[in-house]
Amino acid sequence: MSNIKIFGPDHYVPMLKVKRGEKKALQAVPEDLKAMMTPLLEIVERRHEKSPTVQHHLDKAFTDLPSAVLGYPRCLIDVHEMAQDGPKAAEGAFRRAAASGMVFTPVTGISRQVDVAAAFDHRENGLAIRLTREEFEGGRLAKTLEQFVAEHSLANEDVDLIVDLGPVDDLVLPGVIAFAGAFLDEVPRPSEWRTLTLSGSAFPSSMGGVGRQSHLNAERAEWKAWRDDLFARRTELQRLPTYSDFGIQHPTGVEGFDPRTMQVSACIRYTLTDDWLLIKGESTRATPATEQFPDLATQLVYGHLRRDFAGSDHCPGCRSIKAAADGWPRLGSLEAWRRLGTIHHLTTVAEALAALPWP
Repeated sequence: MSNIKIFGPDHYVPMLKVKRGEKKALQAVPEDLKAMMTPLLEIVERRHEKSPTVQHHLDKAFTDLPSAVLGYPRCLIDVHEMAQDGPKAAEGAFRRAAASGMVFTPVTGISRQVDVAAAFDHRENGLAIRLTREEFEGGRLAKTLEQFVAEHSLANEDVDLIVDLGPVDDLVLPGVIAFAGAFLDEVPRPSEWRTLTLSGSAFPSSMGGVGRQSHLNAERAEWKAWRDDLFARRTELQRLPTYSDFGIQHPTGVEGFDPRTMQVSACIRYTLTDDWLLIKGESTRATPATEQFPDLATQLVYGHLRRDFAGSDHCPGCRSIKAAADGWPRLGSLEAWRRLGTIHHLTTVAEALAALPWP
């Protein structure tokens, strides 16, 4: 087992899809904050019309991925979305990561079949087990986890355990708090695992709730549940879990989205202290995104939403948002704004964690 940094509850584990915008966002995070983060990277599902072969899909996934995680202590890699491509695809993904020199820990699960063997073949930096909402709701979670550990001759102290609430956008804050508490109560011997992480996402599943040419605030319920309940009760808990979320993306992603048949609107996703500010334009078929995004950025930087803007000095994402409002070209694509919003989100979370009154 290699000598890797074991993170604690003052760390941050962002779960991000391995896509070009997210990879560029990881690169742009301020260097001093990277030490506070261990990204969990999900290789997205392969779409046959975009990637005819697994090799082609992995070529795209790993383009610039090693450089994207430079500066971070390590990363976690999860290939569960590629399950339809079978065990060889999982093995191929982990082999690529190892060959590229990435310091990574493979992720698997107690109910999985496809990626288990591949994960065990690449556990030089330990193994991560991701517990799901379905496993919790199915009952017998603790017993199944203990059986999995015993059957594979694992030691708890070599396992990064991830309690994944999944999407909680259908729950109000008290419901998220109750759900997280009940799930964590099912984890056996919480103090023994190498790391213990709690993840979830209240980000909306679509922008349909935001009216055309308007804005809406969506509550960051997973963050408030961790900060206002778990962190507030940290001295009472056997172990305070590390905070994790899915950034500015709903956990299900948008892999099924087809721009040829489905409409998309220009939208800025901007993270605030307790909410996400969602600023929506209109369909990009009606008005090109290159024309809409500068106008949306102007609302945030100079207009009626300016009190929510963190300032151009906050992070590289905010600096580019101001540049867009000032007419800077090449900041008019959906991918560019996913990148800028992700940079700002990662920076905001890391700074909020660092500002908490740790002992």
